[in-house]
Amino acid sequence: MHALIRVPSPEDGDRAMDIFDRLLETAGSGIHHLVIVLQAVGGPALGNFHFAQDETCMHVNEDQALNFCHLLAAAVSGAHGGGFVMRTRTESGSESVCGWRFVNGDPKPLNRAEVFDAYCHNPHTGETVGPESGVEYKDAPVIHI
Repeated sequence: MHALIRVPSPEDGDRAMDIFDRLLETAGSGIHHLVIVLQAVGGPALGNFHFAQDETCMHVNEDQALNFCHLLAAAVSGAHGGGFVMRTRTESGSESVCGWRFVNGDPKPLNRAEVFDAYCHNPHTGETVGPESGVEYKDAPVIHI
């Protein structure tokens, strides 16, 4: 069965695009991987978006960007709980992870402890797992309007 999500309004779409623009602005240079998860009817709705950017250009997969923004618009409508994370690898090889959760449709930044907690617990069993070596868990920037 497929996950069912609310059809976002045009206003939800506009708000999602504003948040998406802020997210891209705050991401900085590097190779980025975004994962969004919404609580939907029939199970979770998932989306991925990979992009690379530096000071002069951005490389994106337009289909992934469209799918991510569609799920983001459904999330900002307030109809679905969930959140998203961004993993970044820089040219120097360092990796970091930050994340946001949706509260009444607003992406609230997680602090580094909350991101660490989310990454270091098995969602199926609840067991604690060790952190990834060399990954920095960071406070997420504020991206909501």
